[in-house]
Amino acid sequence: MTTHTTAGAVRRQPLLLEKVKARMKDCARNEGPEYDRAPDGGWGWVVVFAALCNLGFMYGTVRSLGVFFVPMMETFGTNAGTTSWVVSTVMGCSFACGPVSGALVRKFGSRPVAMTGGVLVCLGYLLSSFATTIYHVYVTVGLVVGVGTSLTHVASTSIVGRYFDRRRGLANSMALMGTCVGSFALPPLFQLLINEYGMRGSFIIIAGLELHVCAFSSFFRPIRLKGDSVKRTRVEEEEGNPSEDVHTASRTCCCNIIDKSLFRVPAFLVHIGSMMLFTFSFPTLIFFIVPRARSIGIEEYSAAFLLSVNAITDVIGRLSSGLIMSYRPSPLKRLWLAVIPTLFLGVTSLVFPLATTYTLMLVLCVFFGLFSGLYVPTIVTLIPDFVGIAKLPQALGTMLMFNGVMSLIGSPAVGWLFDITGNYNVSFLLCGGVIVTSGLFRLTAHCIMGDMGLCRSTAERTQPVAHEAEQKTLLKTADFPHEPVVIEVETTV
Repeated sequence: MTTHTTAGAVRRQPLLLEKVKARMKDCARNEGPEYDRAPDGGWGWVVVFAALCNLGFMYGTVRSLGVFFVPMMETFGTNAGTTSWVVSTVMGCSFACGPVSGALVRKFGSRPVAMTGGVLVCLGYLLSSFATTIYHVYVTVGLVVGVGTSLTHVASTSIVGRYFDRRRGLANSMALMGTCVGSFALPPLFQLLINEYGMRGSFIIIAGLELHVCAFSSFFRPIRLKGDSVKRTRVEEEEGNPSEDVHTASRTCCCNIIDKSLFRVPAFLVHIGSMMLFTFSFPTLIFFIVPRARSIGIEEYSAAFLLSVNAITDVIGRLSSGLIMSYRPSPLKRLWLAVIPTLFLGVTSLVFPLATTYTLMLVLCVFFGLFSGLYVPTIVTLIPDFVGIAKLPQALGTMLMFNGVMSLIGSPAVGWLFDITGNYNVSFLLCGGVIVTSGLFRLTAHCIMGDMGLCRSTAERTQPVAHEAEQKTLLKTADFPHEPVVIEVETTV
């Protein structure tokens, strides 16, 4: 009996090893189960939870760096403008690396790219604990953490978009709630760590926390969609080349980091322009809430709690945004949801200088978080409406690259305004005006193109394509004599 059991175990062992090797090969090729369309659930909810945790650790920490603003100024003996370059460089690098991150996701898949980003972020914060000047922090936090954040951000949002179609708005909102959860929980924790271990000791502990990103990224199981198949080129058809279709966008060549066809979609260009204006102001406002509260005499823990309150209402806004977009989803509804909260968010920023007490700042942080929560989920959700789900990684990366340019100059400009004027009121007025301009630009451009349902009837524009009622997109084949035949997506909002 023992001999028979041992022999059976020996026979099963090679089979187990073969299955493990086959699974590793599939992961290396970024393959997975194939679906006719996005499953809209199932394992996708696990992916959403993992993305939520990743974004919570990544951007929750970045948005909480305002707690380190005063300690860094005291440690390195710098002014507000110089210290502001820390958050500016980390946001700028994370955005500027977007096209590279998108190309890597298409080539290798979301799981290995997100894990690599987690390792880089951990390394960046660990090295920051040894910084002797503010310029070292520019490199460790700004460059290393920025690159790692870009990798994890693009990988996490892209994999969520592949698992969902009709419920994509809700899924994106839930995943992006991670930023709010991190922003709520981390500022008081960081303030406690600074008081107990100092700035350097806090960076070491944060580095350990960021390694959790690698664990959560392991849940990013790749899938294949039939819409990922790429048609053979006209030359191959004429020559009879029996090349096979490529089944996943991640297995296509990533030599072209920026997809030039994206710039032939006017709605996507409007999206980029509006986001550039928004990115100039929004991260800066989050970063300067705590310093402004400290400047009017609010004690440190109460000032840090303002970010937590902002994060709580941000969660409510993002969840509400997802539910609104999922109820009878349509591109028109998503577009209006991108315009209205932006305008109210800008007005809230313009009113910030009037808040001279803790209670008023608390109320404005509530509205600030609510309106930003309603708007932020539409940033990613609108992209497939413009360019299609197959081009989501590169489109997201391209948008982040342009946003990085504005992010690099946003925080330093606001910091220099404080150095010149001695208060943050002018900075909040500037940022609020730019955010309002962002919303008005999007509204005006889409009204001119007839996308808002105001200038002409949208009856024929919302007719569903056969068997794809939820997509509401028109597909056409672009005919280029010397280029591959590709599928492009026209916006039908």
